[in-house]
Amino acid sequence: MRGEAELASTLMIKRRANKWYAIFIFKLKPRREVPQRVVAFDINENTVAVGRIDLPSTVDKVASWNRQYMVPELYTIKTDFGRLAGRYKRVRNAIIERLKPGFALPSGNYVNVANTREFRKRVRKLRERGRKVGRVRYVASELTKTPAIIVTENLGEKPQDEMINGVGKGELRHRIKQTPFKALERVVEDKALERGSKLFRVSSYRNSRVCPIHFTRLWETNDWHVLYCPKGHYVHRDYASVLNMAWKITPEAWVKGILVEHEARNELEKTRRKIKPTCSIRNCNPPTTHHGERKGQPREKPRNAGPGQTHEPPPDAK
Repeated sequence: MRGEAELASTLMIKRRANKWYAIFIFKLKPRREVPQRVVAFDINENTVAVGRIDLPSTVDKVASWNRQYMVPELYTIKTDFGRLAGRYKRVRNAIIERLKPGFALPSGNYVNVANTREFRKRVRKLRERGRKVGRVRYVASELTKTPAIIVTENLGEKPQDEMINGVGKGELRHRIKQTPFKALERVVEDKALERGSKLFRVSSYRNSRVCPIHFTRLWETNDWHVLYCPKGHYVHRDYASVLNMAWKITPEAWVKGILVEHEARNELEKTRRKIKPTCSIRNCNPPTTHHGERKGQPREKPRNAGPGQTHEPPPDAK
């Protein structure tokens, strides 16, 4: 009706329960809107950390008399992708144990029950995929309510494979593999184009290890989620990550990165070498005059230039 969608050339026809369905695919035109917010989000195993900055109230005169609008809004959306994967894994194992007696071999071993028809019939009734899709769509709808500049990490092609490197616990590896990182990012990007927002990807380098206020390296504590800033305050790891993502889209982001690297190098150099005091440096390297002579040292006499003798030229001048 409004000309925001075009009918694609692909037409799909499916048959289910003796009924035929025609599936039409439409291409949506990206909507152009003025951004009202800056939204940064970080996907975790069971939560999605969100940092939101309202642009009109931040840059407007409202911020001059009410400073609460200058503070970013930080909150988390509970998804429980990891807990959902662990729960359905236990359900599938219970189904396998229930079907094992019917697939016993004379040798005492069992047939691989996961490849049997009875197992697939029971697993098909589980709603694991539907629950994941519902939660992914809810998060995407929450992040794209208003036109905004949406920022997230550049996850790469296979983020799960990079995360499980060095993880020996099988249950944790399974939960990470079942977390839909790329699916959530893809749905957010599609929904953003539909509602007039734009998704930007930034580097994931040190997002959760640097204080977003003082730009110093954070120290570890007994709690994995809480880190300590050397300036005297505690920072939540997820919230530090989303705020540093927002910093990286600003023109000063590369300057902040250089400052952090420069400060780290200075601290490292101070611990490796001893700085000599000023007096010892002066004794080792006394200042020179404009003639190139050292102060406090006698002037060197020319060769064969005593009283009543002429100066002998250097060998190179002959």
